[in-house]
Amino acid sequence: MHTSTADPCREPDCPFGDPKGLTGALALIAMALKNGGQNKAAIDALDLRPGESVLEIGCGPGMGLRRALRRVGRGGFVAGVDRSPSAAHFTAHAVHRAFFRGQAVAMRAEAADLPFRAALFDKAFAVNSFQFWPDPARALREIERVLAPGGRLVITQRASNPDRPANFAGAAGGVERMGQATILLKQLGWRIIDERCVKDGARLMAASVVAERPV
Repeated sequence: MHTSTADPCREPDCPFGDPKGLTGALALIAMALKNGGQNKAAIDALDLRPGESVLEIGCGPGMGLRRALRRVGRGGFVAGVDRSPSAAHFTAHAVHRAFFRGQAVAMRAEAADLPFRAALFDKAFAVNSFQFWPDPARALREIERVLAPGGRLVITQRASNPDRPANFAGAAGGVERMGQATILLKQLGWRIIDERCVKDGARLMAASVVAERPV
């Protein structure tokens, strides 16, 4: 995978991509504190409805999945996967009440090898995790497999505000990564519904691509 000094968090062993040990725990806490705007942008773009089932790829500390759970309500179902066992553990705590009601699950899994049956989910999303997928094409085919016909996928990346540039957690490369995701989605037959960018504070943006599962 290409490494750039302008983008310090592209590699899979970055603590934000595979949180481990104390450094990983600190990275997960930072995500919980700083990813709120990114999570909101992704969930808004998903347009979740009560009773729907949703999957998050790269669930981190579970704040995004908890937000999704509020949208789908008690009749819905949420699942989170992350390559980091620590992240899956954090997520399980974040949605523990729903977990014990059978409404939520969190587990260690790779984006390219999802442990779910075909067409299980109505929608899926990924926040600041696309750059850590070792094989993004295979991952998108797996997401396609577990989404129901007409299912929606949102990929959101932290990006720098061009008016006040910043590189917090690799934000300077966010627009580039979003473009790469969009191109790959088109190549694999996904229908692009929308591409949007919303402010996340004074210096950051949340860039998202919204796509519909191939027929």
